[in-house]
Amino acid sequence: MDDLKAILFDLGGTLDGPGRPWVDRFAAAYVEAGLAVPPDRVRDACGHGTRAAYASRDIGGYGLRATVALHVAAQFAYLRLEDAQAARRVVDLFVADAAAALADNRAVLERLRPRFALGVVSNYYGNAERVLAEAGMGHLLAVVVDSAVCGLSKPDPAIFALALARLGLAPRQALFVGDSLQQDVVPARAAGLRTAWLIGTAEPPAASPADVCLRSLGDLEQVLAR
Repeated sequence: MDDLKAILFDLGGTLDGPGRPWVDRFAAAYVEAGLAVPPDRVRDACGHGTRAAYASRDIGGYGLRATVALHVAAQFAYLRLEDAQAARRVVDLFVADAAAALADNRAVLERLRPRFALGVVSNYYGNAERVLAEAGMGHLLAVVVDSAVCGLSKPDPAIFALALARLGLAPRQALFVGDSLQQDVVPARAAGLRTAWLIGTAEPPAASPADVCLRSLGDLEQVLAR
């Protein structure tokens, strides 16, 4: 990690959750809310919710809870579930989990900020800056690249090049941290960045294209201290 000047992070599944994509966390919330929906149906519904969020004309002004509520409403409509109490329960569970992760990871970013320029590169809905500001992270970030705002999205390596251009850095001067192999690690590496794969509780792969695998963002501090 010599000559490292910046650390860039994914948002969904990375800053707002320890290596778990939204679809898996929605599936867990469905179970906890007592909804017997097969995992493949939850996955399809989550995809519908994602499309609805991207299509929303109002989401630019939404914080985390409003974003998740929109997502869940679209999911329930797709599944033809008419249970307002269960929908609120799913939203509450998801938001509590995400808010706790954001708070924990804000503390990590606060400790990293004196040494590195920090930023976010995310496939998001046009309101990443709003969500990050709400989480108390806005002032810590030198750059936020939101796919719905910039017109580029992962896995296109160009979205990483855009972030680097805004920072005025060469690719090898930056590390990208993300939870998805195909959406984060592979394209960031193709763009020339060093990479950290946030695997959470998953078993570490025997061979990984990432420079390092992390259980949590807190592990990153140990890696950088070596």
